[in-house]
Amino acid sequence: MPHKEATGDFVWAHKDCVNTVDRSAITAQNQAMQDQSNRMLPYDDRGWSALPSVWGGMGATAFLGLAALTTHLTLGLLPEPTGLFLFFAAVLLSAVRFGFWIGIASAFAAFAAFNFLFVLPLYTFRIAHPGDLVVLAEFLLVAGLTGFLAGRLREEADAAKGRAAVLEVLSSFASELAEAHDLAAIEHALSAHLAALALGPSVVLRPTDEVLQITAAFPVEASLDEASLDAADMQAADRAFRRRSTQDSTQPGWQGARFAFVPLVQNDTVVLVLGHHSLNRQRSDLRYREQAIEVICHQGNLAIERMGLAKAADEARITADRESLRASLLTSLSHDLRTPLATILGAITSLRELGDTLPPEARADLQLAIEEEAQRLSRYVDNLLQMTRMQAGLSLRLVWVDPGDVVAAAVARAARAFPTAQITVAGADLPMIRAEAALLEQALFNLIDNAVKFSAKPALVDIACAASTAEVTLTVTDHGPGIAPEAINHIFTPFFRANPAAPGTGLGLTICQGLVQALGGSLTAESPVQGMRGSALHIRLPLPTGPAR
Repeated sequence: MPHKEATGDFVWAHKDCVNTVDRSAITAQNQAMQDQSNRMLPYDDRGWSALPSVWGGMGATAFLGLAALTTHLTLGLLPEPTGLFLFFAAVLLSAVRFGFWIGIASAFAAFAAFNFLFVLPLYTFRIAHPGDLVVLAEFLLVAGLTGFLAGRLREEADAAKGRAAVLEVLSSFASELAEAHDLAAIEHALSAHLAALALGPSVVLRPTDEVLQITAAFPVEASLDEASLDAADMQAADRAFRRRSTQDSTQPGWQGARFAFVPLVQNDTVVLVLGHHSLNRQRSDLRYREQAIEVICHQGNLAIERMGLAKAADEARITADRESLRASLLTSLSHDLRTPLATILGAITSLRELGDTLPPEARADLQLAIEEEAQRLSRYVDNLLQMTRMQAGLSLRLVWVDPGDVVAAAVARAARAFPTAQITVAGADLPMIRAEAALLEQALFNLIDNAVKFSAKPALVDIACAASTAEVTLTVTDHGPGIAPEAINHIFTPFFRANPAAPGTGLGLTICQGLVQALGGSLTAESPVQGMRGSALHIRLPLPTGPAR
């Protein structure tokens, strides 16, 4: 049961399992998304206005020390301005590598070091010539311009990398949405890609009876504590749900929610509430990430709406098919039941009105007609009952059954129904299976009935029984004209008859297939089987793995 907490009028619930998606099936995908998030985490905040760092100062000092050492070693070997150029190079490298402020500081330090070590009078900071001030100004100008330009280029490069990473997340999200077939998969995609954009954990909450439940989170293996949902976050999620508006997170250092919550609204109803970690407001790619989060929320909402429309379309199609089946069933009843009823009524009327005036042979024929048509009506009613039972959903009572006994019962029933038919059985020694004997017998009888119906009189029907290590196969073969190639793929369709002139409702094979599938098996057809004639229908039932009891 969900654990519930109350915070004012807020009701909070979470599931023991944070994500309803099968974890074993998405472990690799989660790792890929986590790797993608990690690639997006480093942030190079070294724009032209970035504050200096200790490492930057140490690096600039190293550049200046190297310039001073090189100048000292080349004194007298190279022209006098060479040392000045070396210090200029050190200032340029410091500005490019460590930013604007480090460049300015290195310019002052370079001027001071060059003046102290290599300008007369040596080892003093006194400026003896006004031209030295020009050198200082040149140092500062070069350092400032270089640092500024390098910082701006770095900002543009960081922004381009950020945009590319955002586009990669959006592309991945669109691909995952296209493959999502249920709400759980959409929720997982939303949580994973929100976390990639927000550079932190994310959660998806689904309202159920005015109670918000966490149905997805990223990382998937994270607990609620790791997702950092505290009371303030819970209240913000509740406000987003009840007010149907986005609730922003508070700034770092302020009290309040650390998660931003976005409701997905359809027909004035909140279907999901998405929560993501607060974004760093100092990031250069902040605007792109915020826009991408809005796009993901919008696309997720459309995907949920599309899934709902697809479900409604499926339900409408099922309803239409059910109505079509009901209409076809009523039409079949009015046509196929009228003939045997008329025969029975005519025979009974003749016997009642003519009575003893009829010869014994005529009376016997009328009685036989009544019996045969009554049996025919009984088979129709059995088929209709089985069809109704399958539509309502079969409730199976599986027990250990000997398939040979079921075959014998179906053959005995067929012998009574078709006394002129010749039915042979081969290989009835079979292992026990788990099934419902009545359903399997009905399926076999329908196949025998179908074989007799499409065979010339006297009908010849062969039943072959075989077993392998994995299944039992029961094959019913007739010696009729066979099934046309264009009809063999439709013979299991309700009310389809390969020969429209043949008697019957066209439900027999449909019911057979439904009964066999309910027992966990399969029914297939093969035609022709020998000499371009005949057809064979194969019932395959799996053997149970456990011992028979």
